[in-house]
Amino acid sequence: MPRTAARPSTVTTALFFLLAAILCSNCRTPEPPVEKNTAKNEAALTVPLPAPQPPASPGHINIDPGIVLKRLEIPSTDDTVPPPRTSLPRDTHYPSEKTKRPRIAIIIDDMGYHQQLGRQFLQLDLNLTYSFLPDAQYSGELATAAFQTGRDILVHLPMEPKDPAKHPGANALSVQDTPERIRQKMAKMLSAIPHAIGANNHMGSRFTEDSGAMQVVIDTLKNRSFFFIDSFTTAASRGLTIAQQQGVPTASRHIFLDTVQEPQQIDRQIEQLLASAKKRGWAIGIGHPHEATLLALTRYNRERFFDVEIVGAHQLVE
Repeated sequence: MPRTAARPSTVTTALFFLLAAILCSNCRTPEPPVEKNTAKNEAALTVPLPAPQPPASPGHINIDPGIVLKRLEIPSTDDTVPPPRTSLPRDTHYPSEKTKRPRIAIIIDDMGYHQQLGRQFLQLDLNLTYSFLPDAQYSGELATAAFQTGRDILVHLPMEPKDPAKHPGANALSVQDTPERIRQKMAKMLSAIPHAIGANNHMGSRFTEDSGAMQVVIDTLKNRSFFFIDSFTTAASRGLTIAQQQGVPTASRHIFLDTVQEPQQIDRQIEQLLASAKKRGWAIGIGHPHEATLLALTRYNRERFFDVEIVGAHQLVE
């Protein structure tokens, strides 16, 4: 009878399966090693940068059309966020609230001879100063009307000019007058203009150059607590200097507005007055009751004087 083959033992079977598992694990394809710190690897990992673009011109930003810009909403409760800029750019000429505007005074001389034209000047919506001739027919009436609108009122003192062909008016102050005569004339002149607080000279290119004569005038004004505006009809005038020496509040004229009575020329003179005020902080201009001057000042309403402050002459004396 043939011999029966022996069954494999349990140990043999276990060894068989272990060998099979080892062989299967060795059958996987090994992963290639990672190259470290090689030029080839650095080139593979480097992200290519876009070509440099030319700088944007001022006021222009180059934006990729594929990018959508979103508005950033900043919480108003964040105290660390600075407030939005509300001040005007530095290159504008608009005065800020914190900046004091240049001041100008515009004196209208020779008031009192023309009733209707004088009233038209009083009706201008500008803080003008009015200087009235003592012997003019309507000076008292118009000075009272000017006072009621809160305007500065001056006495326009007639004084002797160098040109004998020019007539400053009756009872004008003359270098030939004695000190007592000057005081008498001035007392009458100052009393003729109600509500006056100061004075300036009418003509007087000869008289204002005389130190002795001007000393009497300034002393008389000082006794009345008046200030003095030197119309400066001559470069050699002694009025300003003597007033300063005597402690009388004073200033001098910078621009005559209407030596040429044409509105366009007066416009140019006004522009010079404004430029002068912006340069030094203040300026005084003198005009006269001419129709051309009225027209120019009417066109120069508050909008055209927006960057200066028109003040009474008393605010510019020192």
